[in-house]
Formats: sequence, structure tokens, C-alpha cells
Amino acid sequence: MRLAPGRLVTSIAGRDRGQPYLVCAVTKEGYALVVDGDKRSVARPKRKNPRHLELQPASDDELGSRWEKGEAVTDAEVRTALQTLTTKLKEAG
Repeated sequence: MRLAPGRLVTSIAGRDRGQPYLVCAVTKEGYALVVDGDKRSVARPKRKNPRHLELQPASDDELGSRWEKGEAVTDAEVRTALQTLTTKLKEAG
């Protein structure tokens, strides 16, 4: 697993501890820009240190490839993807 657009992550440090996010980009400095479609919209991603994130074994490849191509992704799509991925993880785990 690697930090890449579309990867499901969980915050393990900060006020948002336990919050699931989708990675929308990785900066040149190595920080992850994460969104949840609600408090952290696509227009205002949160910059997180990768050490403060727990990578989950799930990702949304469609949204990830769209982010890599620079295509627009809506907050509703992010919320739907987060709901689907977190439900799958809970069922599997």
C-alpha cells in the first residue's frame, strides 16, 4: 500500500483523530491532501503529515485516476465513496 490519490486513510493524530478521509493529492514535500466531502471539501483539502495517517486497505480507483488527470470531483462523490469504502472495511474486519 502506498499513499496515492483515492486511498482511504484514517487520521491518527490531531483534533480529527479517527476521521476517515480520501487522499486527493500528495504534495512534492510528501504531505497528503485529504478530503471528506463535508468539513473538508474538495475545494479546501486538509494537509496532513503521512505519519499522522493510517493507510487503509481500500481505495477508490476511479476517483484516484480522475484526481491524477486533474478532472473535477464533487463533494457528493467523495461522501458516497467514503461511505462505501468504510462500510466494506467494517464488513470485512
